[in-house]
Amino acid sequence: MALTGCYAFMKHVVTLLNILYLSCGLLLMLLAIWMWVDPTFSLSMVQDEASYYTGVYLILFVGTLLLIVGFLGCAAAISESQCSLVLYFCLLLAVLVAQISAAVWMYANNDKLVELVRYTVKTTVQSEYGSIEGRTETFDAIQSGFECCGASGPSDWAGSKYNNPQTESLGLAISSPEQSYKIPASCCKGDPKQCLDAQTAVASGPISELIYSEGCTEKLLYTSRKSMIIFLVLLVAIGSVEFFGLVLALILCCAIRAVNTYKN
Repeated sequence: MALTGCYAFMKHVVTLLNILYLSCGLLLMLLAIWMWVDPTFSLSMVQDEASYYTGVYLILFVGTLLLIVGFLGCAAAISESQCSLVLYFCLLLAVLVAQISAAVWMYANNDKLVELVRYTVKTTVQSEYGSIEGRTETFDAIQSGFECCGASGPSDWAGSKYNNPQTESLGLAISSPEQSYKIPASCCKGDPKQCLDAQTAVASGPISELIYSEGCTEKLLYTSRKSMIIFLVLLVAIGSVEFFGLVLALILCCAIRAVNTYKN
């Protein structure tokens, strides 16, 4: 005997919710692929590239899990299978618990993430830019994309390994106030010909107006905070929908059991 009345309506609602889960899973998988191919993500959040790609794999895993949960939920609701609904309930509960844990961890470790961003940008400017090709390309993309220069400003490049390739220590200042230093082309907002002269600055002199004056650290922190707020809001919204789905799945499971008991 098929479900009728309110239970039939609930079955259709569960089906629609699981189509939403399928869509969310697909979006998470696309986000993971975007983070994989877009270099501006990696530097803004982590120092260790292995940790960054671990995070990308985790997002890809969650997206895949949501796809599986959504497909299983649709199949369970349409077929009115009690066993499938129980399995669906358990998987969805696991996803919900994981999302709550992720939100709590992000909130509790917000200060550590801020310090991590500051340390990462400072280290990249002082010792990695020009030496590590991947980091150089990534930071060039950040400087041109966010219209910023250096960690706190263009003058950061004066004491960097980019201008002192034989120096191993960090944070060194130029010994002579008249000594010139180079600024990366990605800091310049003019055309390439105009930027050739603007890229050379004197330690005690003014910096060309063609060079971005703001540092990248604060811009990355602002973007990271905004992204984190959006992410947490999305987690709460999706979690609320998932909780609603759990309640409906439990009601449907009880209704199907009652129908089967009545038939027997």
